[in-house]
Amino acid sequence: MAVERAALSPLMILAVAAATALLFAPARHEGWRLLRRTRWLMAVLLLTYAYSLPGIPLWPSLGWASPSVEGLQQGALRIGRLVLLLAGLAALLAYTSRPRLIYGLYALARPLAWLGFDRRAFAVRLGLTLDYVEHAPKPTRWLDALRAPLPDDAAPATYTLHTERWQGCDSAVILGGLLLLLVVVLV
Repeated sequence: MAVERAALSPLMILAVAAATALLFAPARHEGWRLLRRTRWLMAVLLLTYAYSLPGIPLWPSLGWASPSVEGLQQGALRIGRLVLLLAGLAALLAYTSRPRLIYGLYALARPLAWLGFDRRAFAVRLGLTLDYVEHAPKPTRWLDALRAPLPDDAAPATYTLHTERWQGCDSAVILGGLLLLLVVVLV
């Protein structure tokens, strides 16, 4: 949320923090993987903004076929925000094990239980889905994957979620994140 609502100057501070996190090999590897997977989304975003927002044409001689300067600026800003979100996600995925990540989402979903959200079922489904994605065979064509029979060991699997103890540093990180969010939104 801070990345989406931030003005340009706090956004640059967040960019420096993200670049610092990506200096380390695990986060950098994960970041490149996420960027590679979203490259077409970024291209479509840039083209959509460039050709749909009104403004001064970049190449006036092309007339209606020219992208607007304002559209290119807004598209580049949107892509920059997306890259910052992906950098934060890369750092999270690189330094948090899958069970701890799932338990963190489970704990954060606690207030949603008042609205009838079954956080236990969510955590189990997320864990099983991530396990399946990691161990799924890589078919050469998508049609072959649909035609392939299910393996014999397709029996229901059990999924165990180990609880984590709440520590003082957890409170400090959450408080620091909230303060950073306030600073970014209010500045």
